[in-house]
Amino acid sequence: GRVDCMDVKFPYCVVATGGSENERQILIYNLNANPAQPERILNQTPATPGTSPLAKPLKKQYRCLEIFPNVSGFAVASIEGRCSIQYFTQDNIPNNFAFKCHRDKNTKLIYSVNSLAFHTQFGTFASAGSDGLYNFWDKDSKQRLKASNTIKLPNNEPAPITSSAFSANGNLYAYSVSYDWSKGAAANPAQNINTIMIHRTTESEVKPKKYSGVVGRRY
Repeated sequence: GRVDCMDVKFPYCVVATGGSENERQILIYNLNANPAQPERILNQTPATPGTSPLAKPLKKQYRCLEIFPNVSGFAVASIEGRCSIQYFTQDNIPNNFAFKCHRDKNTKLIYSVNSLAFHTQFGTFASAGSDGLYNFWDKDSKQRLKASNTIKLPNNEPAPITSSAFSANGNLYAYSVSYDWSKGAAANPAQNINTIMIHRTTESEVKPKKYSGVVGRRY
């Protein structure tokens, strides 16, 4: 299948492929071992979700993928408004989980997750999507740390965020606003919306927090 997204942080390379149901899989390469052959392939669809260490993390097309700063695992997201946290070692595989995001509870619309970016100091991460929103998440306590305001087009429709990244020290979060072609050529806005925006982060937005039952939204 075609490569839809990938990331490399030594000693791991993770590749997500697309295409048919059988072609859609995730290949995990250990570059210290045999870089020509994947160490593990996530391509199974178990009868009971989560029962197989080789199960596909998500059901629909993969859109973005990012390895953790400490290289203990990776996050992958899809067009169905879902993100999955996956670990490399067998001992941590039971801690794998997925959660819903970038969905409008009022309209019931589901948006693609277009970008994932990890904060190198704290290990928290950002997701950005076609709903014109970015969120900061703490994967360890399973809660949202920040939700942005929706970026809107002139017609009041959400302006998709197509890519994003934290600066090296994590005090800046940059993201690009552009049409992502999720609705085809007919929905391409006549007005040029290509923009790069920069958000200056605060520690309270990106630092992990212990779950108190009040702060943020649980997954």
